[in-house]
Amino acid sequence: MLRQYRTISTKYPLRTAFATCFIKGSAADLLAQTVVENKSKSQISWRRNLSFAFFSGAYLGIAQHGIYNVIFTRAFGSSQTFQTAVKKVAADFFIHVPFVYIPLYYAFEQTVVFDQNPAAGIDILYGKDSLEIIPVMETYAKIWPGVHLINFMFVPMELRIAVIATVSFAWLTILSSISHGTALLEDENDRKV
Repeated sequence: MLRQYRTISTKYPLRTAFATCFIKGSAADLLAQTVVENKSKSQISWRRNLSFAFFSGAYLGIAQHGIYNVIFTRAFGSSQTFQTAVKKVAADFFIHVPFVYIPLYYAFEQTVVFDQNPAAGIDILYGKDSLEIIPVMETYAKIWPGVHLINFMFVPMELRIAVIATVSFAWLTILSSISHGTALLEDENDRKV
């Protein structure tokens, strides 16, 4: 099965990345809605689920394939040495994640889940009243640099997005918990005022 996935991923990298992450995004959101938010099956927002699935397929699948397998390879080379992997991990941690991925995720989530302006997500991350980027990056640091180091050193390019999607299933549930917890607290505080 892995050999078949690898063959398909090599032949159709963008389609495979999208499909893999679309399925993972839907499953992670279902877990977040039913376990983290304690929603019953009748309370599940399928519009939200489909939105998260598309975000996951488009950004975590297609865009990250472009970032990790195309841009990083052009910028740092295709070598799977420790030195090259460290450069890719550093670029991911210090540039891609805090300035592209996380702001895009928060803007998307504020729009889809909370019916807010996308700028509300950026304000949660970087605003003077709420600097949520710090706990998000602290949590990211505990999981992803090690995963990416192994991924860039040992995993063939056509399987990297699948590895990321597997670990990302748990990460998206954690990120959903962090971002929903803050947004729900802010809503409660607004009602008290």
